[in-house]
Amino acid sequence: MCFSFEVSIGTFITSWGISLYLLNKKKLNSEQKLNIYFLMIFSSMQLVDAILWFIKMKKNNINYIVTSLFIPLLLSVQILFNLYYRNKGKYLPLNILGILAIIYMFFKFNGYSTSICDNYLSSPIWGSNEIKFWEILIFGLLIFYPSMDVIILLIVLVFFPLLYFFMDGAYGSLWCTLANIIAFKYLLTY
Repeated sequence: MCFSFEVSIGTFITSWGISLYLLNKKKLNSEQKLNIYFLMIFSSMQLVDAILWFIKMKKNNINYIVTSLFIPLLLSVQILFNLYYRNKGKYLPLNILGILAIIYMFFKFNGYSTSICDNYLSSPIWGSNEIKFWEILIFGLLIFYPSMDVIILLIVLVFFPLLYFFMDGAYGSLWCTLANIIAFKYLLTY
């Protein structure tokens, strides 16, 4: 979720460009490759958001299909990648929670996306149903456990709540911020 079409598409291109560069030009270990693959999945959400921005969140078939199918599908792939590809399915309670979260997301985001228009940090509201902080925490756990990076933890536990309480719901815009931070972190450290 980003502030505009340009920021969404720019974040997608930047994250994928850095990822492809690292995969082709650097000698990476298997954990680093998994992290980059995950970044590519994670930042693909920016392409979906770019589509929503491009159609100006109009209530049409494109909005409905993107919101009800592609958004929960991409979010589900992130969960499945972490639980079953990165962690090999070895955390049974998380596996159960992940399956329940995936089902929940398809119900939660069924509908049309809208935009918060009353502040600078506007972002799409998927399914016209604002994400709650507890949902972000559970999703963050499912996609990052056990490799919780300090930067990711700070963003999720400090910046998300601050934006949620002081900016009236624009915290979803940090998705693109997180994608860019992770991409440049990998570029500098891999």
